[in-house]
Amino acid sequence: MEINKTLDCIGLFCPMPVIKTKMELENMKSGEVLEILADDPGFIKDLPAWCIMSGENFLEIKNENGVVKGYVMKK
Repeated sequence: MEINKTLDCIGLFCPMPVIKTKMELENMKSGEVLEILADDPGFIKDLPAWCIMSGENFLEIKNENGVVKGYVMKK
């Protein structure tokens, strides 16, 4: 997977990682991939749920030693 941009949301808690993700995707082109870094454990459920609601393409989410990495492709 080619990552076009990384968004650092470390230290932010719900709903800020999702809000910042939405704002960042607004500035990206269709088909580009955004990687989001967060340490809010709730982001693991929030990101896929938000993608369903917004219509963005959820790709993957993983937790690596307390850092959640989420991947979304701009619709």
